[in-house]
Amino acid sequence: MARQADLTLNFIAAVILVALVAPVVLVGRGVGLWRRGSHWVAGLLISAGGSIVVYAAALLFVSSVDFAKSCGHEAVLPPRNADWFEEGSFPLTATCHWGGGRTYSLVPAFVNPLIYACIGFTLLCAVMAAREHHRNAHTS
Repeated sequence: MARQADLTLNFIAAVILVALVAPVVLVGRGVGLWRRGSHWVAGLLISAGGSIVVYAAALLFVSSVDFAKSCGHEAVLPPRNADWFEEGSFPLTATCHWGGGRTYSLVPAFVNPLIYACIGFTLLCAVMAAREHHRNAHTS
């Protein structure tokens, strides 16, 4: 049991480190590129940094959930413990399940669509940056 707790703490520490360092580096480089006129590349870096922040914050929220308490009689109706719990990293899932089909999601409804929107915008910026680079390579 102690080994599991150590692994969980190491995972959370790694997520925090990536969530703090990567966006700062990406956004910093993106702002520099924006000033030089490479708007799509800058958008790619800035949106990638934003995607990391959104996913890491949501992942930390889900990993900090105490399923036994959150799905117990104190938090969710009907007043009995859930039959089983479902966890997932992508898409983020933290769901209590009861017999008879009743479920309760501990992940706010906006989190996964926001993550998908961030990833989608990052991909759009990547495609447009590649297109811009291709055009500039053939016109020079």
